Amino acid sequence: MKFRRRMLALLLSGVLAAGMLTGCGGSGDNAASDSGAAASDTKTDEADTDSDTDAASDSDEADSSGGKYKITTICMGLNSDYWHMVEAGAKLAGKELGVEVNVIGPNVESDSATQINMVEDAVSNKVDAIVLAANEPTALVSAAQTVKSADIPLILIDTKLNTDDESLYSCFIGTGNKDAGKLGGEFIASKLKAGDKAAIIRGAVGQTVHDDREAGAEEAMKAAGLEIVAVQPADSDRGKAVDVAENIIQSNPDIKAFYATNDEMALGAYQAAANLTDVVVVGFDGTFNAMDSISNGEMSASVAQLPVEEGYQGVINAVKILDGETVEKEQPLDVVVLNEENVADFRTDLEARIAESGVKLGN
Repeated sequence: MKFRRRMLALLLSGVLAAGMLTGCGGSGDNAASDSGAAASDTKTDEADTDSDTDAASDSDEADSSGGKYKITTICMGLNSDYWHMVEAGAKLAGKELGVEVNVIGPNVESDSATQINMVEDAVSNKVDAIVLAANEPTALVSAAQTVKSADIPLILIDTKLNTDDESLYSCFIGTGNKDAGKLGGEFIASKLKAGDKAAIIRGAVGQTVHDDREAGAEEAMKAAGLEIVAVQPADSDRGKAVDVAENIIQSNPDIKAFYATNDEMALGAYQAAANLTDVVVVGFDGTFNAMDSISNGEMSASVAQLPVEEGYQGVINAVKILDGETVEKEQPLDVVVLNEENVADFRTDLEARIAESGVKLGN
């Protein structure tokens, strides 16, 4: 694909990448993104869910070019550009392969009950395969067991399940979050000196993806001699992150950096710290809002995953499995640390890919 060739060129030309990131199987590192809350409007055959709690993709019908198979992609949520980029990749694969792809997800990433219902509805509607980004790796294990009992292939993207039973899923496609978080921490350390104060704002406690992103960044910053003055949850929410960051600043007016385990929280931290000078703010996911902020000289960086590729490969692998092919159990994706030097080129390639999919962002 053109997109992947362009992205490879970008990675090889000096962008910070982490090709060594982990893949799927077992209960190891989770991959991911997380973000929060813009529902789109696609009708789906799989999820008969209430509009107050569920979000669907943004076209009136599922992508279909002949309906060879029916595949449901269930995101952590559909409340951020990140998940709509995953949606774009899934729909591109559906168009390319001539399969029907429905993309759904709860309105908020913390709503595991709705996501479990979506998985169970997809099973009841006898879809051919399910692509899942589990928003709560432990709670979704039971839903994965339901999928297995129905003999439906389950492809995990973004986040692994908290289980040692690898028979519950066919493969995992995503980012190794601890190593990616380490890149974010190293970027912050490169801008500061030993003894400077930094804080971490993270997603909900218990979500492994945020645990790993936090752990990697904290490890890198401590290794560089930075003082971590606080690690506080803001549940992947920008507004909550503003409050958390303001409280941290009140106690530590000389703070020099904020690292957040997603971009929404990083944007909130930047808002809270806007009146301070020379504060480094680094997020995670590489969303368009974060890219805008970096281009405007606000946020310093974002550890960008490749969500379009994640959604695309989820559907590609589902079709391969349905066609009887063998796929790799673990399929790691690269990350790029976006900063003022590389964000424009990265964005140009990404926008072209999303435009091709027809998915609308910012809804």
